[in-house]
Amino acid sequence: MTWYHFIIQLTFSYLGTVAFGFFINLPKKALNVSGITASIGWILYWLIFEFQLGAILANFVAAFVVGLLGIFFAKKKKMPSTMFVSALVPLVPGASGYQAIEAFISHTTLLAIEKTVHVAMVAGAIAFGYVFSQVVAELLRARKKRRS
Repeated sequence: MTWYHFIIQLTFSYLGTVAFGFFINLPKKALNVSGITASIGWILYWLIFEFQLGAILANFVAAFVVGLLGIFFAKKKKMPSTMFVSALVPLVPGASGYQAIEAFISHTTLLAIEKTVHVAMVAGAIAFGYVFSQVVAELLRARKKRRS
């Protein structure tokens, strides 16, 4: 792992998310923050994956952090946290999904099933990580409310 790879990963995760946000008409004040959030999540994913801790754990942790950052920036920007869901785009297992469909078309059934299960597990890890961040934030809010 070199700094060159790190900069490439950081840059393209930011640009890809901002471009996606632009195409789905994300408000201008959310584009930059969404890109920054996505970059942080992607770099976290990439580092965990590079240390060979697994794609599922990497996606879960990255989605969890993206969810928490989305809540933080939603308060800062006075916007709904759902505006920052686009920051999950770099984590979407597009290549694995493509490989699964290609395997089905090629009639390599076992590989197709393996890739499909992998896509489902990654998608589940992303969804669970994001939802878990929302639950943690809600529990922290409730705890803070009880104390005051």
